[in-house]
Order: sequence, then C-alpha cells, then structure tokens
Amino acid sequence: MTGAILTFALDSQSGLLTEAGSVSGLAPDCALVPGVPRGGPQSGPTTRDLDRDIWAADLHLSPNGRFLYASERTESTLNAFAVDRSTGKVSYRSTHATEPQPRGFAIDPSGRFLVASGEKSDLISLYSIDDASGLPFECTSRILRRPLRSGRSTTIWRSKRPGRSSAGSRMSGRL
Repeated sequence: MTGAILTFALDSQSGLLTEAGSVSGLAPDCALVPGVPRGGPQSGPTTRDLDRDIWAADLHLSPNGRFLYASERTESTLNAFAVDRSTGKVSYRSTHATEPQPRGFAIDPSGRFLVASGEKSDLISLYSIDDASGLPFECTSRILRRPLRSGRSTTIWRSKRPGRSSAGSRMSGRL
C-alpha cells in the first residue's frame, strides 16, 4: 500500500531476517499517496477516491542481482533501481511508462529483455535492458494476441527499432 521496497540482512547461522533498509519504489517526484486494499472480500466498499493511491504490483531482480524493477499500476509505470550487491542498498534510477495497469512483468534469464503486460491492455511490451546501466530502453516491440473467427489466433507485433521490420504476424492454432 505504500510502495516501499524493504531490504533485509540474513543471519546465516540462525536464519533470522533483520530489516536493513527501506526505499520508495516510486519516482522521487511521484504524487501518489499510500493506498488501501482493493478488491478482496475483506476490503469492502470505500467512499474514498482511489485514483491517486499507490498500487504497486510486482518486483523482479535482474539475474545478475545488480538491478531491481518495480511496477506501479495507478500511473502505469515500471521503475528501475540499482542494487549495491555488497551492501544491499537500493537506489532509484528511472521511471518508464508501460502498458495500462501493469500487473505482471518478467525479465528473461539473460537479463537482456523485460516483458510487461497490463490488466487494461491487449498488448504485451518488450523492452531491451542496457547491461551496464540496467535501464530499460524504449519499448522495442508491442505484441497483440487476438482470436480470429475461425477459432485460431493471430499474433501481431510491431517493432520500433530502426532497421527492423515494422510489422509482422504469425498464425497459430487454438490456445
């Protein structure tokens, strides 16, 4: 509800975790406010305006452990952080617009690509990640999957990278 990223120290002998630090998972200039639980049966109806609430969704650490990424659904952003591997300190790097209400994203095992999907989008965005800085480049492709009347589906992608095909499609059987 606050969008905070907590780091913990692990006592290797006892297995005890101790909080080592906390940093906002949002951009420093973000105007969102701490949120309230949404959707579940225990949350019940609310009379407050939720349009400016923090609605953090997902965290992923890069395979090399040097970068952390967080999604925020209210502003539809992905936030990038550097991780000091010797101290565990997390530092904000940048914010990137992504698919509306990003619920999930993943980083490929090589750490070179990030793929994001949104709850309010029929598209999936693919980002290249700079190995040195950990920053996602501009979205390189957007993928749309939609059913056809025949019961088959088609996948359509658009590349935004210079020198690449600007559009393509692939037919596939029922999913």
